[in-house]
Amino acid sequence: MTVTLPSAGRSDAASPWEGDASVRADVQEVARGFAKALRTHLLYEGHSPALDRFVETLRERFATLWERLPYLVLQVEESALIWEGTAAFTGEERDNLAFSLYKDGVRELTFQPGFEGDDLTAFLELLARIHRLRADEEDLLTLLWEHDWGYFRYRYVEPLSEGVKLPEGGEGAAGRASQPPREDPAPLSTVSTEDFREALYFLDEGEMRRLEGELDREMHRDLWTDVLNALFDRLEDGEAERQGTVVEICGDLLPTLLGAARLQTASYMLGELVRIATSRRLAPPVMRAVRGLFDQMARADTVAELARIVDEAGEGLSREHLSSLLSFFPPESLGPLLRAGESAASEHARAALMGAAERLAGANAASLRGFASDADPGIAAGAARLIGRLRVTEAAADVARLLARPEPRLRLAAVESLQELRSPTASGALEGALEDADREVRVAAARAISALRWTAAKPKLETALDSKRLREADLTERIAFFEAYGGLTGAEGVPLLDKVLNGKSWLGRRESGEMRACAALGLGRIRHPAADKALSAAAADTDPVVRNAVGRAIRALRQ
Repeated sequence: MTVTLPSAGRSDAASPWEGDASVRADVQEVARGFAKALRTHLLYEGHSPALDRFVETLRERFATLWERLPYLVLQVEESALIWEGTAAFTGEERDNLAFSLYKDGVRELTFQPGFEGDDLTAFLELLARIHRLRADEEDLLTLLWEHDWGYFRYRYVEPLSEGVKLPEGGEGAAGRASQPPREDPAPLSTVSTEDFREALYFLDEGEMRRLEGELDREMHRDLWTDVLNALFDRLEDGEAERQGTVVEICGDLLPTLLGAARLQTASYMLGELVRIATSRRLAPPVMRAVRGLFDQMARADTVAELARIVDEAGEGLSREHLSSLLSFFPPESLGPLLRAGESAASEHARAALMGAAERLAGANAASLRGFASDADPGIAAGAARLIGRLRVTEAAADVARLLARPEPRLRLAAVESLQELRSPTASGALEGALEDADREVRVAAARAISALRWTAAKPKLETALDSKRLREADLTERIAFFEAYGGLTGAEGVPLLDKVLNGKSWLGRRESGEMRACAALGLGRIRHPAADKALSAAAADTDPVVRNAVGRAIRALRQ
């Protein structure tokens, strides 16, 4: 019996593009792009910057192809997609693109200009969905039929009827039909190792243990490393064309390894590529491909994806493996690493990413000055922190200018950096931050000035202690300002703090209990008899908040 296939409008006449090698190459790029996009779709479950890049590249290749062809027809075979009699894509594994289509009966695909729009996205989602379905769920033909395609056509056969020939009637058939049915043989009993215990060549106990050990070793063998070693053998011994193919495969594997959080394997792969590239003379196109792979790691979306993976893995991810992988990131990745380090949710990820950025900046710390002026607040904040950590004092003015930026988090990073720089320019800039609009920035500035013992800030602190803004501030901010003032002024600051703690207005009113308690803590920073006397005068105060603060300050003075 023959099966009639729905027509796709094909013609057996020779194609005008059959001998055009450039058109054939474009078709092969489109077919391979399909396979890459599908693999990435399955890996990241449809949500990933890597997938977006592959799909966008595939759209561009379709757009280029439409300048050469009015439409594209691909024949589907079990392990290949055929265009004009030549394989445009081949795959040996059973879950490759061609086999996924072939096993459900699809035999021909026709793409028309415009397919690269919504039809492309729907087609990829449908293929990915088929890979996740169980055998008893919907098949590919059903899903294709349900979708309203605008620029896509397909030809199919019923999988069970393809190539089936029905027997013709006759005596032989009748004779066979009249034969009585044979009885099924009785089922065998269960087979166990005991059935073979007395066999002449049965394994002894030592051989069984050795066999079990070999089996366990094989089951736990790192196949990734074995596969990579095989690829690197081809890279070292193969010709230029094969070497280029190996590097291309490594480029495809890199996002797969990162997505699976196999950082140790990714680090091993990159290390071997560096070793081979530096120890052997590779052809110029191959070297460019290797450099391109490392340039891919400098992309902002690659670094962001790595940061996301590290955040999700948390402490379960080896810091040693992460540091090893980050050591291969090129200098061009410094900006993305700074941004990712600032936006990382976990301290583990932040420390690793900023450590890698510090390694890259260490060789040329002056380059951080440019990043400190970056319009991206994440990059600027990360650069400011590294400037402080590396003590790049000549960049103090660049960091100080960040205090005028509108982002509070960036201004806070600038304050912390200025404290670490410990230069007159940096300390002077901190005075202005005492009047910042953000509470966190003001508190950090007061604590930084106290730690640096920047005495030039005493007038500003004194003005702040008597301001309405500080009286309305929360307790943490008040304590920071009073302790900073006490630590800087010494005995000269006792009269002002004593007035706040023990003084009364002409109407006999005192300051609020919290303000008096903050003044007591400020006096606790002044190791002078006058401060001890002022505190002793309030030791029996009726306000428990004030009394507790005074007791704490006295203990600090008399230690």
